[in-house]
Amino acid sequence: TFKTADGQFGELPSSFFAPDSRFMRYLNRLADLMILNLLFLLTSIPIFTIGASLTALYSVCFRLGTDREGSTFRDYFAAFKENFRQATSLFLLLLLWLMGTGGAAVIFCFMAGWMHCLFVPCAVLFIVVVLVASYVFPLLSRFENRTATTLKNAVLLSLGYLPRSIIIGAINLFPFVLLAVDLLTFLKAGFAWLIIWFSAAAYCNCLLLKRVFAPYLEEENDDHSQDET
Repeated sequence: TFKTADGQFGELPSSFFAPDSRFMRYLNRLADLMILNLLFLLTSIPIFTIGASLTALYSVCFRLGTDREGSTFRDYFAAFKENFRQATSLFLLLLLWLMGTGGAAVIFCFMAGWMHCLFVPCAVLFIVVVLVASYVFPLLSRFENRTATTLKNAVLLSLGYLPRSIIIGAINLFPFVLLAVDLLTFLKAGFAWLIIWFSAAAYCNCLLLKRVFAPYLEEENDDHSQDET
């Protein structure tokens, strides 16, 4: 029962808690994202597995709400295992690029003289790598391509859809920027990071990326498209 504005009590419609009601679909989606977030964090603990974890996370998120949606656990670990080698190599490569460009930007930022001007190109390169990295693992989850082709497609798509790419990159960087500028607030939001943030961010990114990937995807029943973008 619920209390109305005039103080009367009424009954919730029977369909409110029906399995196919909008309310229950929202609850199920929330539960899926919480489970995915936990799986992502657990499989990312060794650090070098983050690439495979991201690929598996995107693989499941792209299927949510479609006819291809299945078991969260089974689909996640199937994608994790299938893409482990390629995703790990891509992650380590991107990590080196991020550390190199980011480290150089920080060093030149605090240097005097003409070398301080090198901060700008290093910062731009860092941002470009962030944008490219934001596309690599979603691409890997949807297309079967060689590593070099995946990187090339990530560069072309991230720059070709720049406004959308900036939004995706900002979503991905948000926790790390918050950690750098306000440690106390980051710690206060720790519950969100642990419960739902990473899966919710991936799900939002998937909504933004579906239109980007749509021209390159055919009607398919498999988990990956066989065509190269």
